[in-house]
Amino acid sequence: MLSTLALKYCHQILFDPKFLIRKEFKFKKLPIIVRMLIMQLMDPAERLHYKKGTLIENTALAINKMSSVFNMDGLEMLFTKVTSSLIRLKNIFSNDTFKSSWDKITVHDIVLNSEIVNFFLNMADRRKEFQIFDCDMPLDFKHENALKFGTTDYGDARWVTLRDMLKIRGVENVALYRTTLTSNHVRHFISHWINCRNDMFEWMRITAMEIIQLGGELFNELVVLEHHFNPPNIVYFTLAKSTSRVFKLLEIYHEVNSVILSASESYDERRNGNEEEMLKNVYEILELLEKEKTLEKELEEIKDVAKRRVYRDQIQELERKIHELGVVYRDGRATI
Repeated sequence: MLSTLALKYCHQILFDPKFLIRKEFKFKKLPIIVRMLIMQLMDPAERLHYKKGTLIENTALAINKMSSVFNMDGLEMLFTKVTSSLIRLKNIFSNDTFKSSWDKITVHDIVLNSEIVNFFLNMADRRKEFQIFDCDMPLDFKHENALKFGTTDYGDARWVTLRDMLKIRGVENVALYRTTLTSNHVRHFISHWINCRNDMFEWMRITAMEIIQLGGELFNELVVLEHHFNPPNIVYFTLAKSTSRVFKLLEIYHEVNSVILSASESYDERRNGNEEEMLKNVYEILELLEKEKTLEKELEEIKDVAKRRVYRDQIQELERKIHELGVVYRDGRATI
């Protein structure tokens, strides 16, 4: 165990200008526990080596010093309790450190106005995250960048319209927790998502203002695989209609008044946890079901007896493979 005296000596070697030998030392190469202990022993003024400046300048300097000691992937900024003025926000983000380093902004429990929200949304970037929790949003608020961050969470999303949602493209996560969306709005959005030519998002949560009714026309022309793991909640799997999309496997988790939508290249254990082994075959099952549906449609048009026999054999083989992968039929619906 290093003594306090030894740690102070390490600090003196590293930071005291009188000790020229400090240039030969690499602070980052010390074990992290030693670096932490040294920094605890240092006076804040020693830690930063700065002349007195504004709070913003000194905080930025502290961040820069820390980033030279520890690996920092990005800066998470939390604005809570006290409402910052627009002038204050502009001063913060005019500083190069804050302007270039932040990758996540959370606004929590403050009184919002359109001016402040506009300021944040003007910085929309698909590589960054933006969250607003426990704040009442202006109900008439509109902004073209509202859903253009890589991750967007709105606790109060009553101002978000279906038209806003249909414009989502190429983001990672979206969460809308309190909305004025109806069941019809949600069904329309899901249909648009399934048929869209481009990837819209990887994960999205929508909470409606009423009970969401899925099924019916929404799934009529689709190949759908159901998973009943926690009744009455149901998971629906289907494939995106467009072949140009990267994330073709679509999952719809339906609760009473909310849905969680996710898109992936295959079944994603990172998002879904360690589910049963059979769920790893979802993509393969859907492809087999698609082939079976296509062959059955083609069979209806074929008159030649020999060709019909070939098609029936192919369909039976597909049915065998689908059964082996754990699919059963409930009321005519493929279920796993």
